[in-house]
Amino acid sequence: MKKNIFFLIFLLGSICFTSSCKEEETIIEETPPTTEQTIEKFIVTETQDGKIKTILEAESAIIDDNEKKAYLTLPRIKFYEDGKYTSILVAESGEINLETNDVKALGKCTVDTVKNEYLQTRDISYNAAKKLIYSNSDIKITRDKEVIYGSGFRSDINLNNITVKKQRIIIDK
Repeated sequence: MKKNIFFLIFLLGSICFTSSCKEEETIIEETPPTTEQTIEKFIVTETQDGKIKTILEAESAIIDDNEKKAYLTLPRIKFYEDGKYTSILVAESGEINLETNDVKALGKCTVDTVKNEYLQTRDISYNAAKKLIYSNSDIKITRDKEVIYGSGFRSDINLNNITVKKQRIIIDK
């Protein structure tokens, strides 16, 4: 009986030893082709009839070819009318549709115009075809001696034709 137990233990040990010493098959998986590219100091210039319409600059951009979008870090969009600089939109991050040039500026956003108007809000969208910027977030617009507060807006890129939702104006004499 002791011999049978000893033989059984020996047999189990050799099975465990041989199974743990088997060569493991190495499987090499191919890395699927990536559709993303990263670009440092990303710049896109849009022109019409030889005149600059917009210049979009960002610290970096991740281009997704499948979605036709670029995901931006610290984007700045300079707007021009008839080739003359009119305003700039600055954001923490954003994304641009590479087919339509529409932009979603995300996080804290500001718009400065050449007329010393200053808009502050979060998450601004820019419709390139209509040349409109808009947001549903709370806003603050500073002009000369007045400050306008609201809970969303829609405007041209120069803040000339602006509609402010639920506005409140403070005038400083």
